[in-house]
Amino acid sequence: MMRPKPDLTPADIDELSVVSNQCDLRHDLHAFVEYVRERDVKRLHRSNELNRSDQKRLAKLMSDSHPLEEVEAKGHSDWIDYVDRLALAFRFTDYDTEGRYMGYTSSEPSFPDNYIDVDTKKYEGFIDLPLIEQEKKLLDLLVKHYLEGNNEFYKTSVLGRLSGFSTRGSATGIMPGLDFARARRFLIKVLQTCTPGVWYTAASLIRYLKEHHPFFLIPKNPKYQHEGYAKEGRYGNFREQKEKWGTETPIPEGDADAFLRVEGRFVERFLEGLPLILGYIEVAYSKTEYKGLLPEINQLQAFRVSDTFLHVMAGEIIEPKVTVQPNFEVHVESELYPVRILAQLTKLADVVAKDRTNILKLRKKKVLTQLSEREDFDAIKLLENMSGQKLPQNVQIELVEWTGASEAFTLYENVVLLEGDCDLPEIGEFTIESISPTIRIVYSPDRLFAYLKQKELIPLRIKHRSSAFTLLPDGADTVFPRRDTSVPKSKLKAGARAKAKKRVTIKREVRITFHFPAKELMEEFRDGLVAVRCPVAADWSKLTLSFDKRYESEVKKVSKKLLDYTIKIEDTP
Repeated sequence: MMRPKPDLTPADIDELSVVSNQCDLRHDLHAFVEYVRERDVKRLHRSNELNRSDQKRLAKLMSDSHPLEEVEAKGHSDWIDYVDRLALAFRFTDYDTEGRYMGYTSSEPSFPDNYIDVDTKKYEGFIDLPLIEQEKKLLDLLVKHYLEGNNEFYKTSVLGRLSGFSTRGSATGIMPGLDFARARRFLIKVLQTCTPGVWYTAASLIRYLKEHHPFFLIPKNPKYQHEGYAKEGRYGNFREQKEKWGTETPIPEGDADAFLRVEGRFVERFLEGLPLILGYIEVAYSKTEYKGLLPEINQLQAFRVSDTFLHVMAGEIIEPKVTVQPNFEVHVESELYPVRILAQLTKLADVVAKDRTNILKLRKKKVLTQLSEREDFDAIKLLENMSGQKLPQNVQIELVEWTGASEAFTLYENVVLLEGDCDLPEIGEFTIESISPTIRIVYSPDRLFAYLKQKELIPLRIKHRSSAFTLLPDGADTVFPRRDTSVPKSKLKAGARAKAKKRVTIKREVRITFHFPAKELMEEFRDGLVAVRCPVAADWSKLTLSFDKRYESEVKKVSKKLLDYTIKIEDTP
């Protein structure tokens, strides 16, 4: 029980350095999972980290530019690594984390062919939950697990500045018996008593805990796994030092400021950990150069809680509000990232802006794509259900017109058009739709062609070009264009000779096509070509990039810039 109610001291932050989390962890978690489930992401063989190419592409999907700056500066982003581990902790993703030793002389494990798998069912089940339930699961996970593998005493937060105690002896003494999850929940409960937007001193929070809850973390009489651990006492795991690699000095429990030097350090590191990462608080650090004993103490000097934090704790977050504007923009206001709503809307609209209010623009092409994939899709009904009101009249009229346009065609994949007698034997099983008695849309064209040959029906297979129909042989009975045989060829030639010859110039364009061994390299190569404004055509099914020969010099420059690869270009036989 928490008593009395904390009476914390307001802080003046004019001379302090304020830090807030500019990234939205919820957005970035979903962006990460969507990225890895849309492609084959292979982790590095030796370190099991994400490769630089994936880090860079992921950084562009994050909610802030800082991860991209990290990747460009040092080849990876701590924030993306954190989101990666969070997805794994949620079990949305799975990959080998143990590795294998590749021989008797191996001193470190390797991770061959270590691709990231996504548990789509578990992930979809999560995002189908109400936003407050998603948030509770996220908070509960972070309360129970300090994702870096240690705890606030030893590991600096992904957003933190403060170093930790030496890990020497961290598996002995009081450490194995401490309930860090319970301590974190208690501190969160204390933070709920704060007024949102008001800065408080961290020192007054630590003082309150010392006076009223001195054993919130380390019990008065801890239980030790071995009697030998008890000799060092409650603070036996904690030692200070003047320099990073200097001599370590124990912290005696009897010192007047011992609580500040142990539990106080934990509180400071807790504040720059879970609540800062979730955007529940902001913190402020001293700007003065630190010259005291390590790990740092009294450097995180102030904090303030947000409205969203208190709303989450009360289970009363503001539900997402969707508004469709006459200019075809859809505004989505939400305290927490509304992943399910945005997942539905991005199928119909492009994202224009991301913030507390997400702005999207309805696009005809996207709406038509949804209509072609689902005959029962009703864009107007979906948007009205989301917004809870009728759409602007001009938007509704336009969507009706788009819907009418979509009914003018049906999209078929992996099918062909078959011409033949109306009584062709046993092809009903291949038929999707009969256009006329002699023309049908059929599937499994390879299997059907083999069947017709087996029946000795002498099938003819014709592939038409995208720009024009292919002329069929003489004598073919077809509705498609065929060579005109009404005029003898000899007369055509004679007539041609009789006419004066016209001079014409035919321009030739030579194109080069690169065939790539993997999608990952192809994507990075294409991004490089786009960056130097080289027109390029991509065929993802064949893993090819095609470009005009005039751009060959730019292509060579892009090839040299791909530092992660040694590229050799060979002509196809």
